[in-house]
Amino acid sequence: MRDHQLIILPEKRVLTAPEGTIVSALLFENGIPIGFPCRQRGLCGKCLVEIVAGEAGLADPAERAVLDRQNRPPEFRLACRLTLRGPLSIRIAPQARLSTIAPLIEGRRRIMIIDPPLKKFAVAAPAASAADPESALDGLLAAFTPPKPAVASTVLPVLAGLDPRRAGTVTAVIYEDRRILAVEPGDSSGRAFGAAVDLGTTTVVVEIVDLSDGRTAAIAAGLNGQVRFGADVVSRITAAHLEPKKSLELRDEARRSINALLTEAFRQAGILAADCYEIVVAGNTPMNHLFLGLPMTTLAEAPFRALFSALESLDASVGGLDMNGAGRIYIAPNIKSFVGGDIAAGLAAVDIENGPEKALFIDLGTNGEIVVKNGPRFLATSTAAGPAFEGMGLSCGMIAGPGAIHKAERDGKGIDWRVLGGGEGRGICGSGLVDILAVALGQEWIDSEGRILNADRNIFLSPGLSLNQKDVREVQLAAAAIRTGIRMLLAETGLVVSDLDRIYVAGAFGSALDIGNAMRIGLIPTVLPEKIEFVGNASLAGAKVLLLSGEERMRCEKLAATIRHLSLAQDERFQEIFIDSLTFKRWK
Repeated sequence: MRDHQLIILPEKRVLTAPEGTIVSALLFENGIPIGFPCRQRGLCGKCLVEIVAGEAGLADPAERAVLDRQNRPPEFRLACRLTLRGPLSIRIAPQARLSTIAPLIEGRRRIMIIDPPLKKFAVAAPAASAADPESALDGLLAAFTPPKPAVASTVLPVLAGLDPRRAGTVTAVIYEDRRILAVEPGDSSGRAFGAAVDLGTTTVVVEIVDLSDGRTAAIAAGLNGQVRFGADVVSRITAAHLEPKKSLELRDEARRSINALLTEAFRQAGILAADCYEIVVAGNTPMNHLFLGLPMTTLAEAPFRALFSALESLDASVGGLDMNGAGRIYIAPNIKSFVGGDIAAGLAAVDIENGPEKALFIDLGTNGEIVVKNGPRFLATSTAAGPAFEGMGLSCGMIAGPGAIHKAERDGKGIDWRVLGGGEGRGICGSGLVDILAVALGQEWIDSEGRILNADRNIFLSPGLSLNQKDVREVQLAAAAIRTGIRMLLAETGLVVSDLDRIYVAGAFGSALDIGNAMRIGLIPTVLPEKIEFVGNASLAGAKVLLLSGEERMRCEKLAATIRHLSLAQDERFQEIFIDSLTFKRWK
């Protein structure tokens, strides 16, 4: 079988593969930043490429139907349906590229006592005495009051390198006040850093933190390389379940993504990887499992049980991250199988236990996680909202990056919108969708049942950019899932909307929401605006809290273990409430 060249323009990158190779697979294998939300099944229409030169053949009817919905001319094809027949030159459509994403970095900041589990202390290393020949290790431990910390065996070679004839200073790296992880020559106590990591389904954010004072030294953000396996966690769970080796590939992608950002953040902060002694990772339950390379069978099959909730911190070598070899990795505890460590960290970020008596915490995304607090009682659930709020799964949807319509408002009898980065709109992200639908309701372009009322069954924005009936239905289903989860949690805890003292809205999508428009379509409860607090990247902020306080870490684990979970699908009320929640209307 002959090999052919695939030339990617404008960068003129050349890839070579056998005849018959699927282009999407070739791009995937070579790390080309292009999205495959439907896991290369030809359904989403996102892996759009333009044929510049070469023989590509004709699209089959199923592919042509997807392209026709987007009004694409014949020279456009889906990479997942395109095979190499000979030399081929393509240009990846701008909206298909994932390299320009703008991840949410900022999160809520708490005032708290800084007492990290990992500390560094400069201590005396006494000279040896022929009259009293105590061991070098005993001499070191003499600086500590009882109970003496345990000592890792890796400390001994460092002690062997000290001159026994001279007293000096060494720095002990202490973990949880009970174990010496490492000893360093001289006084290096001023260089102790850690990293908080938000391991999101789509994006990863790394924050380098000075463990002595909690100061942020650097932040770096980028894509989670796992997006090549699918836009949502279900796609990745399925991939790892059907092909166990994919679990290790997904693990490596997550670690590669984190390490790339660690390298960048270390550069910004002017420190070395060896100066980073602990990393806290906050991710949802599947992300936590995939980060560790664990089998996904229990998450893929009923009764959908996680393998762990809280774990002891791990040796640096287990996590495969660039850091001090003697360091530790801590994973924020999962609450339940599909309410993960990102939510537990978020609850720590807002200090929900010491906050208002009756509160609602919502993380809006592909999996909408919701927690209700009624006094000492906490109840959580996860809703399968789908990727619409992430700008995916729609004919003109895109992730919140340059070119995305992210804000919209009524302009006479039309719509005026704003584009991230300026210029022409290439697609619509989640916050823009909410705004557009709210305007459409007000203009009576759609009714409360979600029907587009004009003859074209389209909400026209600009040439090549419109929302069709299927798009509206996708948003309708996503909003109904969130609304159903909130309604069922409130009912289960004996609360109504007016009882709520505070609503915390977390996540990139939530941070960009126009609160009035979100209420207008019924996405979130109708309350006084002052009751709503946007907490940004609560997962990252919470990871930092857990990095800087052992006490907060214990509180988080205890709270996560006591939160009760409500399974929506197994509740007999679900169907009725979900159907009633499908309408675009304000909460009563």
